[in-house]
Formats: sequence, structure tokens, C-alpha cells
Amino acid sequence: MSDVPVSVTNVAEVVQPVAESSGSIWGYVAGGVALLILAGYFGYKKINKPAFIINQVRKRNLKEIKKLGMENSEFVVDLDRLLDSVLTYANENGKTGGDVVKIISPLNDTARIKTARDMYQSMIYIANEIHDASLARDFKNKAKQVKANSPLMAGLLKRAGI
Repeated sequence: MSDVPVSVTNVAEVVQPVAESSGSIWGYVAGGVALLILAGYFGYKKINKPAFIINQVRKRNLKEIKKLGMENSEFVVDLDRLLDSVLTYANENGKTGGDVVKIISPLNDTARIKTARDMYQSMIYIANEIHDASLARDFKNKAKQVKANSPLMAGLLKRAGI
């Protein structure tokens, strides 16, 4: 009637030896798993460096600051000085990225930061933690002068969820 059964038989004869000759697939699976583990290990090592963490914080803050149009404000300069000081401290003392996150965590403390002055107080605390007395003194002077209704600080506080 039709050639379908004959065609299926011919295809089955050709396909079966190819599938049998390919061998075990477990070698490919094990190789893929090993590559994933290596990629994860090297990715973790790259991410867990102080410079990477500081650069991510800068990118995130710069993006938010550009939205507000305040790229050249004094607060941005102060924040950069603080992040540079934290990076220097971390590199000199052999800190990891996780340690840097713990050091700069007061900047994200929504329970403590309610005003722009509180933000500077957090920066003073961080500067004291990394033993940078001159930076802490500068921030202390600026904390006395800062306006609470600054649009930049309002935007940063809003981003922080305050």
C-alpha cells in the first residue's frame, strides 16, 4: 500500500547504530558540571574583591544622582572621598568584599538615616571605623552645615527607602 513501513525500517536501521556508537553521555554531563563549578568559583573570587564592591556602589549611586542632575555636588565628592578611603583601608588590611559591605552598611541603615545630617553622621562613623580621623573631622564640619531639604539628599534618602 505505502512505503511508510519500509522507510521507517530503513531509518531505524541507520539511527540505531549512530545512537549506540555515541557512547555514554555521563562524560559530557560531568564536564559541564565541572565547567559550571569553575566558572562559579572564579566569578565569586572576582565579586568578592573590595574594588568590585566599591565600583558597584559608585555605579548605583551615580545613576541615581544623574537622575537628579546633581553630578557635581559637594556630597558626591564627599561620598567619593569616603569610598576611596574605604578601598585604601580594605586593600591595606587584606579585607574581602564581604568585609567592605559590612564597613559601608551604615549608609544603608534606614532606621538611623532620616535626614541629610544623619547621612553625614553615618559617613563619620565609617570614617572612624577605618581610622581616617581627618576625613571624619571634615564630615563632622559638613554635617553641621548641611541643609536637610537638599534635593540630592532627598533623592538619596528616597532611594534608600526612607
